[in-house]
Amino acid sequence: MAARIGVTPDIETTKWQIEREFHNARNWKVTQPFKGKKEAVAWEKSKADEMALKTVKQKIDVSRIRVEWRGFYFEHDGEKK
Repeated sequence: MAARIGVTPDIETTKWQIEREFHNARNWKVTQPFKGKKEAVAWEKSKADEMALKTVKQKIDVSRIRVEWRGFYFEHDGEKK
Protein backbone atom coordinates (compact mmCIF):
# COMPACT_ATOMS: atom_id res chain seq x y z
CA MET A 1 0.00 0.00 0.00
CA ALA A 2 1.32 3.40 -0.96
CA ALA A 3 0.42 6.54 0.95
CA ARG A 4 1.25 10.24 0.85
CA ILE A 5 0.77 13.30 3.04
CA GLY A 6 0.69 17.01 2.43
CA VAL A 7 -0.73 20.35 3.48
CA THR A 8 -3.31 22.45 1.71
CA PRO A 9 -5.37 25.62 2.10
CA ASP A 10 -8.32 23.98 0.28
CA ILE A 11 -8.88 20.27 0.93
CA GLU A 12 -11.72 19.87 -1.58
CA THR A 13 -9.66 21.25 -4.48
CA THR A 14 -6.65 19.23 -3.39
CA LYS A 15 -8.70 16.01 -3.27
CA TRP A 16 -10.01 16.75 -6.77
CA GLN A 17 -6.47 17.27 -8.09
CA ILE A 18 -5.08 14.18 -6.35
CA GLU A 19 -7.86 11.94 -7.67
CA ARG A 20 -6.66 12.86 -11.16
CA GLU A 21 -3.01 12.13 -10.33
CA PHE A 22 -3.29 8.89 -8.30
CA HIS A 23 -5.16 5.62 -8.80
CA ASN A 24 -7.81 4.84 -6.18
CA ALA A 25 -7.06 7.62 -3.66
CA ARG A 26 -8.77 6.51 -0.45
CA ASN A 27 -8.79 6.49 3.37
CA TRP A 28 -8.42 10.24 3.61
CA LYS A 29 -7.52 11.71 6.99
CA VAL A 30 -7.55 15.50 7.47
CA THR A 31 -6.15 17.43 10.44
CA GLN A 32 -7.75 20.26 12.31
CA PRO A 33 -6.72 23.69 10.97
CA PHE A 34 -3.22 24.90 11.81
CA LYS A 35 -2.46 28.44 13.03
CA GLY A 36 -0.73 29.20 9.74
CA LYS A 37 1.30 27.88 6.83
CA LYS A 38 4.51 27.72 8.85
CA GLU A 39 2.95 25.38 11.42
CA ALA A 40 1.38 23.28 8.65
CA VAL A 41 4.69 22.86 6.82
CA ALA A 42 6.45 21.88 10.06
CA TRP A 43 3.76 19.20 10.66
CA GLU A 44 4.18 17.93 7.09
CA LYS A 45 7.96 17.58 7.41
CA SER A 46 7.73 15.93 10.83
CA LYS A 47 5.06 13.40 9.75
CA ALA A 48 6.79 12.64 6.43
CA ASP A 49 10.01 11.81 8.27
CA GLU A 50 8.23 9.87 11.03
CA MET A 51 6.12 7.78 8.62
CA ALA A 52 8.72 7.61 5.80
CA LEU A 53 6.20 8.98 3.30
CA LYS A 54 6.50 11.14 0.21
CA THR A 55 4.62 14.44 0.21
CA VAL A 56 2.23 16.02 -2.26
CA LYS A 57 2.85 19.67 -3.03
CA GLN A 58 -0.17 21.99 -3.08
CA LYS A 59 -0.89 23.68 -6.40
CA ILE A 60 -3.40 26.27 -5.25
CA ASP A 61 -2.81 29.99 -5.68
CA VAL A 62 -3.37 31.44 -2.21
CA SER A 63 -2.51 35.04 -3.02
CA ARG A 64 -6.14 36.20 -3.20
CA ILE A 65 -7.91 34.05 -0.65
CA ARG A 66 -8.03 33.75 3.11
CA VAL A 67 -6.65 30.33 3.79
CA GLU A 68 -7.01 27.77 6.54
CA TRP A 69 -4.12 25.32 6.32
CA ARG A 70 -4.80 21.65 7.03
CA GLY A 71 -2.70 18.52 6.81
CA PHE A 72 -3.90 15.43 4.99
CA TYR A 73 -3.03 11.75 4.49
CA PHE A 74 -4.31 9.34 1.87
CA GLU A 75 -3.55 5.89 0.50
CA HIS A 76 -3.38 5.08 -3.22
CA ASP A 77 -2.52 2.44 -5.82
CA GLY A 78 0.18 4.42 -7.64
CA GLU A 79 0.54 7.51 -9.76
CA LYS A 80 -1.30 7.89 -13.04
CA LYS A 81 1.13 8.44 -15.87
